[in-house]
Amino acid sequence: MDRFNDFCSRFEELLEHQPSLSNRIETGRKLLSELTAQMDWYTSFMERMLLDRQFRESQRPTLWPNEVTLHRSPSGSFVVLSYIWDAYLTDTIHDHGSWGIVGTLYGTILERKYKRKDDGKTEGYANLQETSFVSMRPGDTIYVLPLDEGIHRMENPAASPSISINLYGKSMRRGYTQFFYPDQNAVVRAYPPKAVREVLAVKALGTTGKPWAGDILKRFLNQGPPDPVRRECELALRKLEGKPTP
Repeated sequence: MDRFNDFCSRFEELLEHQPSLSNRIETGRKLLSELTAQMDWYTSFMERMLLDRQFRESQRPTLWPNEVTLHRSPSGSFVVLSYIWDAYLTDTIHDHGSWGIVGTLYGTILERKYKRKDDGKTEGYANLQETSFVSMRPGDTIYVLPLDEGIHRMENPAASPSISINLYGKSMRRGYTQFFYPDQNAVVRAYPPKAVREVLAVKALGTTGKPWAGDILKRFLNQGPPDPVRRECELALRKLEGKPTP
């Protein structure tokens, strides 16, 4: 545990004194590589996951059920997460709201990066091209950038679990993640569990074609939902009114 606490302190100091993103990532990858080259410090977190009910209940629900929060910076400048990848688990292609560094702690993790070939202006459409592929063992790291510069997919190719340690900086976009489906040239906004029911209800109302649906959506807008949910509501109203979506 001391090893992990020292890592978090050194990373906090790095962010405080190094404003350049490229240097933060370069030095941060070295720090994370040192941390993930050995697994002994992770034992205490495995114990807490199984034996500490308060720790388990403190975990926030997210889009990824295999996610465990290990540390949140007191300054809000970064968060350290662990992902336990079940056998042959493949993630959906997605983007990120912040820059980040990912290291393999146990097993093997594959990462594929993508870039958009479209201009991103057509709602629900994305044309992706794979740009790189890496296989990571313990101590190996990769980095991600925010938004369209950080589109990637991770997977565990093995018949047994693997573990990654993911560090992310302060988010420049909150409330949703974009999921990409290249076989359909499609992109959709994925929302965290707290908001997903509202978003699904809003989308369903937008397809009914009924006047009462518009009334419900307008009343919901008046309650001041979060910006990402508000956007879905505005799109649903445009569909009901027969207006083109952007």
